Amino acid sequence: MKTLSTALLLFAAALYIPSLLFAQQSNFEQATEQLEKQNYREAISQYHKIADEGHHSGALWFNLGTAYTELDSLGVAKYHFLKSSDYPETKADAQSAIEYVNERFDRRSATLPSLPWERLSNYLNNQVGIPSLYSMALIFLHLGIAGILIFWFYGKFRTYSYYTGISAVVMSVLLFVTAFYIQYVDNRYGTGVVTERQSIVYQSPDTTSGEISTAYEGYTVRVDYQKSENHQDWIYIRLENGMKGWIENQAVKTL
Repeated sequence: MKTLSTALLLFAAALYIPSLLFAQQSNFEQATEQLEKQNYREAISQYHKIADEGHHSGALWFNLGTAYTELDSLGVAKYHFLKSSDYPETKADAQSAIEYVNERFDRRSATLPSLPWERLSNYLNNQVGIPSLYSMALIFLHLGIAGILIFWFYGKFRTYSYYTGISAVVMSVLLFVTAFYIQYVDNRYGTGVVTERQSIVYQSPDTTSGEISTAYEGYTVRVDYQKSENHQDWIYIRLENGMKGWIENQAVKTL
């Protein structure tokens, strides 16, 4: 079995100890001790027990990713490193670990560049946030209403207040539409990682339908929850190369 690279060993050498309370802190330390002793399966079992009780942290997901990497379950490892990358305290190390496991996959998917509005949508969602967009939309709406009221009742500022009010209302509408669209996309779509060695992507949620492509371990896919909801054992995905189709849900772990 392959061991971790020097870079990943540095991550494992400084295993994260999160601020879990009371018994959970002790449980986390016990699991980490098993990881340090290279009892990877026992460490995984204990970490999952903590997660099942609702105690999540970037450190927990990172250490799970480390353990799965040592067991050569690279797809599952990548899934946990991606979850760890959502936490500021482990983001940098998790991203480095993702790069490491990506280099170890036998096959890597061709990747289409993101469309401009997808990049903008992701930036606004991650850096600004949907609640902030709605709040800004309300602020501009109030400013617009105030400008129109001044236009109606105070002739001294009619021209200035009119254009200011209309501009603010237009900006408010744009922000509302943008926030609604981002929220819609966020609710409808998610990210998944293929964890089986390989799995067929079909035209329909049926193994007798035509084959579109093959998804290999470690592929990152976009999951359409809305289209998948009426098919219990299948999910509709888009591969990084842009191809779309159905895959059996046991082959993919969704974030």
